[in-house]
Amino acid sequence: IVEKYLGTPSILIPFAVMEVHYMLNHGFLRRGQLLDCIATIKHVKVAICHGRGDYVCQPQSAWRLHQALKKVGCEYVELEFVSGAGHSDSEPGLVDAMVRASDKLAIELKA
Repeated sequence: IVEKYLGTPSILIPFAVMEVHYMLNHGFLRRGQLLDCIATIKHVKVAICHGRGDYVCQPQSAWRLHQALKKVGCEYVELEFVSGAGHSDSEPGLVDAMVRASDKLAIELKA
């Protein structure tokens, strides 16, 4: 998978440009904005799958988001820390966790 994307400039360059654009604009959020305004999304069903070894977006950030959603009364918020996974959503453990979370959300949305 890595070679397919990193070895294909027509895929890699647009992806890199998009990432840099978001980084330069701080993800289009001011620091702390998501947690400061968490009540505005309390009605959303949320499943967080986070790699335990993620050194880009550290696990305590996922924990704080999870706790903040619970505190404002979010009725459906789940958090799974995935051992042996880091930041990439293509890591097998994270893929498995995201598929399970998506399947569970699909059932929840039908209810």
